[in-house]
Amino acid sequence: MRKAYISIDIEGLPGIASTTMLIPGNTQYSRGSKIMTIIGVETAKQLLSNGFEYVVLADSHGYMTNIDYLEIPRNVSLIQGFPRPISMLTGLDGSYDAALFIGYHAAASTPHGFLSHTMSGRVFAEVRINDRRASEYLLNALVAGEMGVPVILVAGDKHLEEEVREYTPWAVFVPFKRGITRYAAEYPSLEDVLDRLRRGVQVAVNRLKRGEPKPLFLEKPYRVEVVVREELIADLLETMEPYRRVDAYRLVFEANSAEKALRIIELSAFIGYGVYGLKERIK
Repeated sequence: MRKAYISIDIEGLPGIASTTMLIPGNTQYSRGSKIMTIIGVETAKQLLSNGFEYVVLADSHGYMTNIDYLEIPRNVSLIQGFPRPISMLTGLDGSYDAALFIGYHAAASTPHGFLSHTMSGRVFAEVRINDRRASEYLLNALVAGEMGVPVILVAGDKHLEEEVREYTPWAVFVPFKRGITRYAAEYPSLEDVLDRLRRGVQVAVNRLKRGEPKPLFLEKPYRVEVVVREELIADLLETMEPYRRVDAYRLVFEANSAEKALRIIELSAFIGYGVYGLKERIK
């Protein structure tokens, strides 16, 4: 059975231009949820019409309950809920033929990237792997690569395109939007975006059939560097293995696998959230 895995985020989607669209209860959240559902479902349908028999769609933004389950078609399984193991890639394993990253945004510290961040914009000012700025795309592509799964398509903020071209040149990049500032973006009509997506999926599947995409690997061990936004977070993280503190806000560690690196970064983000909660209670 040919299987595909879709990890879909929201900040890199067209029509998303305000934080009011990102969190349940906010004034424009229903619009963001609708856009995410339409594009996620269309991606799955295109994969099914291009030879895949089974597709998993992983809702991968915020509380990870953004997609309307009532819109999911046959032969598509939906993963939702937060927190969960390896975050945006829960359930991915070597049985999948391909992974697609939809609605992805630029890495933390990318100039003009719309709501650019890596794992947690509140906790991390920057994340680097082997001395190179790292996005969620790169972290997740490395984890997928260790499972033997190639990334065949990435769609989102055009500011992410250069990184995709550098690390996975075999992957189709579909520009959904272009960040102008952190809180402003330009994007074409939804119909134009969907046309781009359909063409992109077809090209990506054809490349896969020719054997062009391959799992991503970088030199190991991975040297991971995080820059946190709050010094108290660094105070706590430096007490944890395998961190080593460099300065007030910067810490480094090494990992022999991308999944381990991702798990440490994710746990560090949870600790960071706890620090902010603690500060609110210290009066």
